[in-house]
Amino acid sequence: MQDLATIRRNKNKTQEQMAKELNIGISTYNQYENSQRNIPYDIAIKIAEILNVKIEEIFLPVRFTVSKAIKS
Repeated sequence: MQDLATIRRNKNKTQEQMAKELNIGISTYNQYENSQRNIPYDIAIKIAEILNVKIEEIFLPVRFTVSKAIKS
């Protein structure tokens, strides 16, 4: 798995171009690349589409937790 910045550079995209295509601020996009901010699932899908890669090539699988309901 490659990191987002490497894949973006290999696709000849700038952070500014990515932010514009995602309709978000460049500082927000930069925080995504530098793991300073969690990436919403819908944005992650769009990033994969823009870069023409499978989402699994960029992002780790999502982990879900199942909580047990407390019976009264």
